[in-house]
Amino acid sequence: MVLHLLIFLSSLLVVSFSIPSIIYVAFRKRLFDAPNEDRKIHKKIIPNLGGVAIFTGFLFSTSLFIKSSLLPEAGIVLAAGIILFVVGLKDDLVGMSPVKKLMAQVLAALIIAVLADIRLKSMFGLFGVQDIAYPVSIAITVFTIVAIVNAFNLVDGIDGLAGGIGLVVSITYALLFYLMGDIGWSFMATALGGSLVGFLIYNVSPAKIFMGDTGSLLVGLIASVLSIQLIELSSVHSAKAVDLGIQASPALVLAVLIIPVFDTTRVFTLRILKKQSPFTADRNHLHHRLIDLKLSHTSSALILLGVNITLIFFAISLQRIGTLPLILAIASTVIIANIFLTLLLKYKTSKLPNSKRSTQVKDKPVLKTEKEQFVDSILEKIAKN
Repeated sequence: MVLHLLIFLSSLLVVSFSIPSIIYVAFRKRLFDAPNEDRKIHKKIIPNLGGVAIFTGFLFSTSLFIKSSLLPEAGIVLAAGIILFVVGLKDDLVGMSPVKKLMAQVLAALIIAVLADIRLKSMFGLFGVQDIAYPVSIAITVFTIVAIVNAFNLVDGIDGLAGGIGLVVSITYALLFYLMGDIGWSFMATALGGSLVGFLIYNVSPAKIFMGDTGSLLVGLIASVLSIQLIELSSVHSAKAVDLGIQASPALVLAVLIIPVFDTTRVFTLRILKKQSPFTADRNHLHHRLIDLKLSHTSSALILLGVNITLIFFAISLQRIGTLPLILAIASTVIIANIFLTLLLKYKTSKLPNSKRSTQVKDKPVLKTEKEQFVDSILEKIAKN
């Protein structure tokens, strides 16, 4: 546990000490996320390069403390992470087409599935299927990784949410891998957790910096790798897994990733039903809907994190019922919760006057002069400190 603490603290310190400099450079070079779209929730100019610090802290800790003999796959995972880091950084700075981003994500997923052999090899009896043929295994793994990466990218919409979910994922997997005896993967989860704590210091509402695509793509990639490994290693260490009560690991992983997975599945389904592209941006994510209930960023994030943690304990306590029944139970729970949220939103909207109803989500546009004045005031404050 001493090494866990060192890994956690080292990544935390690297991130927390580097972010102020990143914020300063971002304002000096005018590299920030301006609220110039209706779907944007924040009203101020905020740098979106927090992912640079997250990646730096994560890379530092894993390179320093995780030996190749302990976790041979670590180098390949980091190589895939570098690909998404570069892609995310370019997208944050100058923008990048969705097709090119998707191609990079597929490449990173293929590197992990083929070179590191981190892949889903079994269906664990779901729909009567056990082992999966190698080509099918690669295809399912690539799809899973890309889906989780994009889910984390889409859930990064309010202060503290994506970082908070990533932290819940990291802590959960760090503990589970440690208890199963897979120390290397526990170390990697701990490194990500420390990096996210360092980032959240500056990202809780009101946020001073966003993680951007640079951060969300990396967090999604590591979360997907840890998820796949937990599923596979729980079958390899079946005796230890059973002793821990883990008998339906795919369902447990679903509970760990439930917020980004359900949110993405929901918005994609609704967009397709409306005959729109599933990648069309809108204000229909879970966090947008909570904000529309006049909840603060902090309250909205805490509610979603609370649901996430509750479902993790729910999944752990009901492992004995089996994978498919537990997956159905988790899915039913979040669907019912979403129906309740929809009814609550309709009730709240019906109580609003028509004038407020048409303008409640519209923010005042940020003028160029306002941008410049705000940036100059921030730079003055930084210079004084």
